Amino acid sequence: MKAEEHITHVWRNERGMALLITIMTVALLVALTVQFQKTTWNRFVASHNYMRGTQLTAIADSGVNIAIAVLQNDAAENEIDSFHDSWAELEKEQFNELFPTGNMRIKIDDLSGRLPINNLVGKEGEAQQGVDAATALEIRGIFKRLLLSGNFPVEDEAEAQNIVDAIVDWIDANDEESEYGAESSYYQSLETPYACRNQPLQYIEELLLIKGVTPELLFGSGEAAGLADYLTVYGTDGKINLNTAAPLLIKSLESLISDELAEEIDDYRKDKENEEQLARPDWYKSIGGWPGDIEINANLVTTRSSFFRVTATGTLDTISRTMVASLERVSTEEVNLLVKKME
Repeated sequence: MKAEEHITHVWRNERGMALLITIMTVALLVALTVQFQKTTWNRFVASHNYMRGTQLTAIADSGVNIAIAVLQNDAAENEIDSFHDSWAELEKEQFNELFPTGNMRIKIDDLSGRLPINNLVGKEGEAQQGVDAATALEIRGIFKRLLLSGNFPVEDEAEAQNIVDAIVDWIDANDEESEYGAESSYYQSLETPYACRNQPLQYIEELLLIKGVTPELLFGSGEAAGLADYLTVYGTDGKINLNTAAPLLIKSLESLISDELAEEIDDYRKDKENEEQLARPDWYKSIGGWPGDIEINANLVTTRSSFFRVTATGTLDTISRTMVASLERVSTEEVNLLVKKME
């Protein structure tokens, strides 16, 4: 009997051990299966997102190419640029038929309708492109009036002059500080030192490196616009397209232009019936009741644009990707891509 009981005990222990091993094996297989499924799913999601990202990039890139073609056609159709042109209406177009599983939006902004910030400094030699010293001084005056318009966080004239002088010192080739400006000696004394460029700005964001220019001033806060919406780093002739410039910038062109007159200019140029009048830089004088003593410097305005910014957004389901490109239109056959980036 003892032998039988011993055998039974051993058999039960072995049975229990086998059950334990079975449970552990099943648990391991379940864990491996779950991990395999998780890894496979993550790889699928990554591959799917990569595919979607590639598609969205292609859609956005197509938007830039469409914009280039539109600008070329527009140059062939007329010799002026205004809000009545095909490029200005492109934002309203639908492109669903081109992308059955996605959508595309294209917006073209006229950078020639903005203040060319690099022209705060005049050319330093006949071989150099740019404006003369007198025109540079006038552009500084426009910029200062823009800063003091009440739309930006600039407290007084002294602060505005500090910003103007600091930007001038950043752009000009010499190391001589303007009265309220800053050169490398100032920037090298900062906690993270760097040198003053002493060359024209390449990107609007570069203004953040300059003394007195804050993110709030440059990009705005909340619904308030920033300076970046009124400035461009492109253009060497100092001219602003009066047909597309923002009313606030138009008001800054001449100290006597009031908010009401700037609004009248905006209404006049948007009226389709006045489209033909917009070919002349002094068309604003045709506005009924325009004061005879107010005249915008003809050397500072134009009705033809060369520089544009394209914002092309591709959308698939709830995912979108935006490409921003700066273009220079040289002729009806040539539009150069200056810079392109994804946002």
